[in-house]
Amino acid sequence: MKKRERYISLIIAPHHKAQPWQMDISYTNLKRIAVLLSVLLLVAVFFVFNYGHIFWRASQYEIMKKRTREVEEKFSEIQALKSELSSLKRTEAKLQHMLGISQQPVLLSLDDITRNTSLNASVSGDPALLSNSEDTLSVSLERSTPSIMPVKGWVSAKMGDHHNGVDIAAREGAPVVSAADGIVTFAGWDNYFGNKVEVSHGQKFSTMYGHNAKLFVKEKQAVKQGQVIALVGSTGQSSGPHLHYEVRINGKPVDPSYHWINH
Repeated sequence: MKKRERYISLIIAPHHKAQPWQMDISYTNLKRIAVLLSVLLLVAVFFVFNYGHIFWRASQYEIMKKRTREVEEKFSEIQALKSELSSLKRTEAKLQHMLGISQQPVLLSLDDITRNTSLNASVSGDPALLSNSEDTLSVSLERSTPSIMPVKGWVSAKMGDHHNGVDIAAREGAPVVSAADGIVTFAGWDNYFGNKVEVSHGQKFSTMYGHNAKLFVKEKQAVKQGQVIALVGSTGQSSGPHLHYEVRINGKPVDPSYHWINH
C-alpha cells in the first residue's frame, strides 16, 4: 500500500477582512527547497570568499607595485650618487696627479705648521683675499698644467709599452699649440721625431711635440698656454701628417689624455 504524502500548510492572514491565503507544501518539496537554498547559500559564500581573496590579492599587488617603484627610485638615486662619487674621485685623482700630490700623509715640520697657520689666519681674516687667492691659484695651476690638446684632431695611436706618448692625426699645416705655460728647452731637428719642440712647465711637467713641418719657437723662449709653436707635418720617421705628443712628470712619461680638460 502506497504511503500517503504528508503536507505542511502556510497560512497568511491579512489584518483587513480579506480571505486568508493558504499554501500547502509537501515534505518532499520542502526538502527540495531546503537543499536548493543550501546550495545557493554555499555558492554565495564561495563567490564572496573568492571575491574577497581576489580583492586582497589585487590590493597586495598594488602595494608591491608601489614598493617596487620606491625601490627603483632609491636604486636610481644610489646609482646617480655612485656616478657622482666616481666622478668626484676621478677629479680628485686628476687634481692630485696634476699637482703631484701623494695620497700618503705628508709630515710637516714645526716651521711649516707655523707658516701655514699664519697664512691661514691672515687669509681667513679677509674673505676677498681668500677668494682672489683661490681664483689666482686655480688659473695659475690650469695654465701651468698641460691640460689642453695641442692640436685639433683625433688620437690615432694611444700610449703603450713602446710608445711614450700619443699620436694625434690632423691635417698637414694645422697649428700646434703649447699645452701649458713654460720655457722651450729644445727646438730643432731630431732624427726620429723630425722637427721637435720640448717645453718645460716648471719643476714637474714637460711636454714634447714631434714630426712638425715648421717651428715658430726657439730654445729658452717663454711660451703661453695655447700659443702656436709649430705646424703639423710628417718629418722624421713618420708615415703621414700627425703630431707625436708626450707629457712627462719628473721625467717619467704619463698618458697625456689623462690631463685633457677640453677633449
